[in-house]
Amino acid sequence: MKTKPMAWVVGGVLLLAVTLMIWNVKGTQMARASDYVIDRNYYVIVHSRGAVYDVFINGITTKKEHRIRPENFNLPINHLMQSGVNTVTYNFSPLKGRDDEGNLIVEPHENFFIHISIESVHLKTRERERITLVDARYDMEAGQIVSNEKTIFDTDPVYRQPHMQTTGELKLKSNHVWVNHGLESPIPSQHLIAEFRISDRFPRFHWLDEAVVLEDTPKLRREVRDAYRYIHKLIENGDFGGMRRIMEPGWKNAAISLNMGNSADDFIRSANSRQAFVKVLEDGRILQPLHFDQLETPLELDHLQFMADGRVVRLLPDPIQWERPGATHTTFSRFVFYMNEEGVLMVAAIVL
Repeated sequence: MKTKPMAWVVGGVLLLAVTLMIWNVKGTQMARASDYVIDRNYYVIVHSRGAVYDVFINGITTKKEHRIRPENFNLPINHLMQSGVNTVTYNFSPLKGRDDEGNLIVEPHENFFIHISIESVHLKTRERERITLVDARYDMEAGQIVSNEKTIFDTDPVYRQPHMQTTGELKLKSNHVWVNHGLESPIPSQHLIAEFRISDRFPRFHWLDEAVVLEDTPKLRREVRDAYRYIHKLIENGDFGGMRRIMEPGWKNAAISLNMGNSADDFIRSANSRQAFVKVLEDGRILQPLHFDQLETPLELDHLQFMADGRVVRLLPDPIQWERPGATHTTFSRFVFYMNEEGVLMVAAIVL
C-alpha cells in the first residue's frame, strides 16, 4: 500500500461529552455558513418494551439497548441530521426471554411496543413541535407489526407540523442482525423504518460521497483495530494537533449543525475539546489500555457493528475508555469508521 501505516485517519468526529453540554445552552445563534439555516434543535424520543434494539438516524446509531424492560430516552440529534428527508431506523429483536436451555427466544409477543417521535425546539422562541414517527405493536393473530390508531399515550398521532412532517408510513425489512458484546453472538433482527422531512438546511455528511460498502474480513478487522490504536496513541501522547487533523471535517460539520460557527476552530473554542482528548481527564479519569490488546482477544471474537448500509463500522465494546481508579463509571469516546475508494480507513463520526 502506498500510504504510510497510519495515513488513513483523516476524517472527522463529533465528541459526545461536549455535544450533550451544548444542548443546555440557550443563547442566541452564532455566525453560520449562508448555505445552512438551522433554527432548531432536534431530538429523538423513544419508548420501547419487549425488545433489544438500536435506533439509527440517517444510518448512524444513537442508542443501543440490551434490556427488554420498558425503556425511555430523549437524545439530541442535530449532529446526525441532513437537509430535506431524514430516516429513522429501529433495528430490533423481540425477545420473550430464554428457554429451558438458556437460549434466547426471539419471536413476536404481545408485550412488545415501540413509540418514536421527533421533537424540535426553536433556538430563539423556544417554540416546540413534535411529530409521531412510529407507534406500533404486534398483531398476534397476523404475527406482524401494526400501527396503533391511538398512541401509547392515548392520543392521536401527529404527522404534520409547520416545519417538519411525516407520512405515518412504515417499512419493515428482515434479514438483519442485532449485535452487542454482552451476547454470545449476533441475533436475528428486523428494521422498522420511518422518514420525516424538515425545513432546516444542514451540511451534508463529509463521508457520504466517499464511503464504500465494507466486507467483514480479517483484513478489515485488523485495520479497525489499528485505527483505534492510532487514536489511542494520539491521546496518550497528548497530540491534540494530530487529533485536530483527523477530526477537522467532522468538527466543521458539528460547528454548523450545533450553531457554534462555521469551522473546526469554532467548535474547538466553543466546546473546549482540548480537554476531552487527554490521558487524564479533569475529573481524574485515566485513559485505559485497549481491551483487545490487554486481553489479547482473537480477531474473530471482535464484535463489529456495521451501519449506514454497511458503509461505516465500529467495534464493541468501545475501545477508547477513561476510568477513575476504584470507580465503576466509564467514559467512552465512540468512534465509527468508513473506507474511501482508495481503501483508506477514516473516522466518520461518533455515536451515543
